[in-house]
Amino acid sequence: MKITLGLIVFILISQTTAQAGGSLIFSKPGPRDYSANISETVLKEAYRRIGFDISTQIFPAERALTMSNSGEVDGEVNRIFGLEKKYSNLVRVPVAINRIEGVAFTKKRDLKITNWDSLQPFSLGLRIGAKFAETGTEGMNVTAVATNEQVFTMLGKERVEIAVSTRIEGLLTAQKLGLKDIFVLKPPLANLELFHYLHKKHAALIPQLTAALKDMQKEGRIQSIKKAAFQKLFGG
Repeated sequence: MKITLGLIVFILISQTTAQAGGSLIFSKPGPRDYSANISETVLKEAYRRIGFDISTQIFPAERALTMSNSGEVDGEVNRIFGLEKKYSNLVRVPVAINRIEGVAFTKKRDLKITNWDSLQPFSLGLRIGAKFAETGTEGMNVTAVATNEQVFTMLGKERVEIAVSTRIEGLLTAQKLGLKDIFVLKPPLANLELFHYLHKKHAALIPQLTAALKDMQKEGRIQSIKKAAFQKLFGG
């Protein structure tokens, strides 16, 4: 392997960043992504344990990925496994910090589904940048819009037959919009873990951050953060 001056500088900067602490800014999808908000709380504690402060900037879901992959921000709060295959400048931290359940919402209680393929006959709505939904409905009759509010407004007005979203986002968005008679179809379409992604310029932080997150897992801290967030969102 040829050692260049640029490579040496990159390694030295990465090592300095890993040792020095400081502040990092991560992108997250918005305007309201309840799962990402919970993941952000987990990350704030994990980074605090290794001497860093973090903050977030909200972007439309697809733009958030563009910003983090380009290095304009320091990484992505949370995304599904395998994102690095398309966004090659992002490096996954190998500890799941959250989980989502992808489901189908409808106003027609009698609709029957079994899996992604069973959505084929229906008109579908989803949020641009929701990668699990985009992948699962590829080639189908999809209307993709910028926000969950727009997705569920379409469903409420019966412009689409099914809205594909995560359970938490869908329930809270429907509640916020005051929608009635919205049903969650069974079975779920997907159960997916969420991971934190760093831009590759911060790859030297991954061992420290991984250790901190593993400690939080063992302590039950990640689960307790999620439980408190759900109680606040849904009551009880």
